[in-house]
Amino acid sequence: MKDLKNLKSIDLSTITIIGTSINFIWSLMFVIILTIALSLVIGKFNISFVIIGIGIIFGTIILSIAEYFGVSFLYNFFIKKMKYVQIDISGMDKIIEISVLPFALIAAVISLLVSIILYPIIFLSLTFVSILYPLLQAMIFKGVSWAVFPISLIFSPLFIFYVFIIAIIFTTIGTYIFNKISLILGGLKLSLSKNGKMTEICSIDPKTAGIITGTIFLLFGLFYGLIFSILSGNFPANIILTTVFIIGGFICGFVYGTVSSVLYNFFAKKFGPVKLELECSEQ
Repeated sequence: MKDLKNLKSIDLSTITIIGTSINFIWSLMFVIILTIALSLVIGKFNISFVIIGIGIIFGTIILSIAEYFGVSFLYNFFIKKMKYVQIDISGMDKIIEISVLPFALIAAVISLLVSIILYPIIFLSLTFVSILYPLLQAMIFKGVSWAVFPISLIFSPLFIFYVFIIAIIFTTIGTYIFNKISLILGGLKLSLSKNGKMTEICSIDPKTAGIITGTIFLLFGLFYGLIFSILSGNFPANIILTTVFIIGGFICGFVYGTVSSVLYNFFAKKFGPVKLELECSEQ
């Protein structure tokens, strides 16, 4: 029998602190890899790499704070007017299933509002980056139009509509895949504990998180590869590219899910775990 819980609210402070801390580590690793790569390409280290790295890290921190605080705030606000997202929790140590449609709808509504706010800023910023258009054209000529396609959507006013539709589709698919893989694995293993009316996510199992995230990324890689192949009209030539998306998607997803879980467990002990307000659902 399912033990369904309504996700009534998300604690803003804990999710912002933990999420920002995890993204900070990821940005730090990215900057190190980028610095090494640029040094190898140029043949020497340049102090400008450090300046770029600091900008990336600082920007990541600012954006992460806005992302986690803002999205959680919007969830807490809109969920009162919509159907609650339900989570099937087994024995306070496993998440078995997440309700697909309510989760997809709230994600789409939040994405729509965020895109309306950010689109003018993004469009104006890209307009003044004069090097961007030649860069995109060069990428097309170099045969990497698969990377140009999603970027080009930003230049259309329909970007807001695209965000809404993509949020519904990807959240629906991602949640559906999560539920199926979770059932096979016996659930996403974690440790939950009660703290007053709040439920704390004390830890997340890196292995199951990595497998689930890797599988979701794998199928998204397949999905994107097929869509791009159809739109480009050159499906046979893009089979290899689609295969790379699939394999690369699983590897990247597995690494991301595993490492992020390890980081979460570390920061949860250091700063305190993420807190959720859950209530029993009337089945």
